[in-house]
Amino acid sequence: MKYLLVLFTFSLLMACSSQTPQELVAEGDRLMAEGNVRGAIVLYRNALEKDANDLTARTGLASAYQESGSLDLAEQELQKVLLQNPSSHGILLQLAAIAIDNGDPQKGLAEIERFHSVLSPTAESLTLQGRAYGASGDLVEAENLFNQAVALNSSYAPAHLNLAKTYLQRNDIVRAEQRLRETIALDDRQFEAYFLLAPLVTARGDIENALQLYLDLVAVEPRQHYALYMAGILQLDMGDFAAAEKTVAQLGSTFPDRPEGSRLKGMLHYRQGNYDDARVALEQSLRSEQHPLTFLFLGLSHYSLERYELALNQFQNALDISPEFERARVLVALTLLKQERVDDAITQIQRVVRDNPNNAYARNILGSALLAAGQLDRGMAELEAATNLDPTLVEAHLQRGAVRLSQGELNAGEEDLIRALHMSPELLNSRLMLVTHYLRQKNYPAAIDTLNEGMNDTPQDALLNNYLAAAYFSQNRPQQAIAALQAAIAANPEYLTPYFNLASYYASQSDYDQALQQFLQVIERDGSNLRALLGSAAIYNVQGRNDDLEAAYRRVEATGTEQGFVATAQYRLRQRDQLAALTVVDRGLQLHGNSAPLMEIKGALHQQQGELGAAEAAFAGLASVAPERGNTLLWRHYMSNNQRDKAVELVDDLLRSQSGQEYPYLLAASLHLASGDTDTATNLLQQGISRLQRPSRLQLQLATIFEQLQQVQRAEQLYQRILSSDPTFAPVHVAMGTLAERRGNKGAARDHYQEALSHDRDNVIALNNLAYIMADNFGEDRQALDYAMRAYQLRPNDPRIMDTLGYILVKNDRAQDALNLLQQAHLLLPDIPVVAIHLAQAKMALGDQEEARSLLEQVRDNASAEDAATARRILNQL
Repeated sequence: MKYLLVLFTFSLLMACSSQTPQELVAEGDRLMAEGNVRGAIVLYRNALEKDANDLTARTGLASAYQESGSLDLAEQELQKVLLQNPSSHGILLQLAAIAIDNGDPQKGLAEIERFHSVLSPTAESLTLQGRAYGASGDLVEAENLFNQAVALNSSYAPAHLNLAKTYLQRNDIVRAEQRLRETIALDDRQFEAYFLLAPLVTARGDIENALQLYLDLVAVEPRQHYALYMAGILQLDMGDFAAAEKTVAQLGSTFPDRPEGSRLKGMLHYRQGNYDDARVALEQSLRSEQHPLTFLFLGLSHYSLERYELALNQFQNALDISPEFERARVLVALTLLKQERVDDAITQIQRVVRDNPNNAYARNILGSALLAAGQLDRGMAELEAATNLDPTLVEAHLQRGAVRLSQGELNAGEEDLIRALHMSPELLNSRLMLVTHYLRQKNYPAAIDTLNEGMNDTPQDALLNNYLAAAYFSQNRPQQAIAALQAAIAANPEYLTPYFNLASYYASQSDYDQALQQFLQVIERDGSNLRALLGSAAIYNVQGRNDDLEAAYRRVEATGTEQGFVATAQYRLRQRDQLAALTVVDRGLQLHGNSAPLMEIKGALHQQQGELGAAEAAFAGLASVAPERGNTLLWRHYMSNNQRDKAVELVDDLLRSQSGQEYPYLLAASLHLASGDTDTATNLLQQGISRLQRPSRLQLQLATIFEQLQQVQRAEQLYQRILSSDPTFAPVHVAMGTLAERRGNKGAARDHYQEALSHDRDNVIALNNLAYIMADNFGEDRQALDYAMRAYQLRPNDPRIMDTLGYILVKNDRAQDALNLLQQAHLLLPDIPVVAIHLAQAKMALGDQEEARSLLEQVRDNASAEDAATARRILNQL
């Protein structure tokens, strides 16, 4: 083969020596049409060696470089064309396209403006302009320009194609598909349209039509080997092994040197259960290309032959090539679990879950591994998360086995769950998964029956009874729930979750003594249980038992844990004892030198005390441990102390060194927003959006700017764009809820906050805001209390959370419980009128009319018109 290549190159060079520049260009154009870009480059360059002023050769060379991906070389040649012939205005559009493809949309826009300054807009120039705006994150303007291009020339296929891409980014699948079909109808050589349309058709289950699209593309351009390969993949998915065999043969005969044919052959053998033949074909493919998917199926073949160590090696090879290849890492974990290497399996699968919390397969495997390791609560939490993400996953895991997960062969249906349970009634995993399914469907009687059937007078009854209590609580049957939790404790006193569940119930009923007893029972068994110690402290705080509260926090710090020091320092701050807080932090850092939370508190304390150098050092140290948080606080430190030059220097350095992260762009935008320069801030955010794969936070910040500029429609469109690409991003649901609140649409706000919590149950802002509007606008005081209590448990030292909880306690006729919280909130937020109003309402409910009057009169005389009016209205009730 090498000898033939040498002969071909030699003959090409010999031929070039006797040809004219015009003949060389014509031959280069022919090779370009055939897809031989490298050969075309040789011919164009030879033509230029003979005549450096041949513009046709130079533009051909630029196009060949552009086609090969050598964008910088293409730009150089086009600039030479402009120097030789400044009137070649069409070159400006080529330069614009190169700039956009190179990730510099602003430069592309500048080239288009140069074109429009001498010529009227064309469909091509408007489409390129739309692409530049789209790459900058402004989909609204991009869509507008693409529509203008279509209006100007309805037969210009690239305009339709880019409109389709815009619709895809907004998740408008129907309109995207329509435009893609129009694109192909106008120009069947718009190959990208086929590759965009086929997955859409596949996603709705129409595999036959998706297959036909790939086959149509191959008919238009037989050199599209990847389309033929994808056709084979779909044939395998359809179970049409005979057709797949023909595709394998066609790939082998038409593209003998490409690896796709033998890879597809190996996948075919694997699906047919011929694992040894699959291994041979896949190993042949690897000799041509080290492709991660080939290693993956080679590993699956070894796995199916029960050669687990060999399978593990192949999955690891896939990861060596592509460390972010989730499927391979999931299979590594599965194999380790099969080998009973539980700790190693947990380590691997935790990495997948950390990088992609929405991977249902990974969370299912993590749950199984944690159960195998005896970590019942954590295991069940992961299994519940997995079934929430993908209800069909449980059935697939139980019925088909772990390996089938990697093939995506999922059969939904409750019947499979029940069958799996009947096959192995002793299997705790399957029973709890079925119960989780019933609870999610709110089929509480079925969940209760399934749990009771599993009771066998063993310690595992504790877990079953704990779930039984959840079902009873959901039916509003608290006495049965309490009995189930007590039975769980009796079955396994060392299983601590039932104690905490009982404590939560008693606290919600204001039975603080009973709640405290549950925490104390946990502490009796585990004196350093931080959750129980903090729970008892929360009870003492509500009851105003300050001596017991002080003792509890001494025990919290004595645990020696990072969280213990953090909680104690925050307690000291709540007491406004900064020196004591700093002492706690320093003791904590002696044990946990790289603790980000402690470093953060230390920096904040130094800043509050005016020790700017010490604060800067603390935040810089934090940046070495937690770059985003540390650099963000360091930037805020500079800005709050009029050290703008340092803030600018920090931001510039971060944009250079960490351009692949979101937060440098957020800080840079905030820097310009602080000086009122919204245009530069917007441009920076759009630049980051065009460069990053998942820029949800940048888009959210951009939408916030649009809201501040009263461009609410653009903000809403951007929120929808975020949802289409990242639907589980809870902050965007919170932002939409806040916008709905400002508009007075409390019902929509409630829906948005609930949606946020469905994706992030610990989102404190959503919990707090939802609690407030439920109590204030819908009269759902009891339900609001649950949300407010949850927010307080997550952030007990936040005075805003204290205020909300206190206000809702008052509305639940628990003013005595609210008083201490509202007094603390007022102490920490003395200038917030609404907090003073809530404290006054608590005092009114407790009969302290004079103190309530004093608070309300201060609000009436000093607050905004709205708060003053509220104060007057309440004063009139006294």
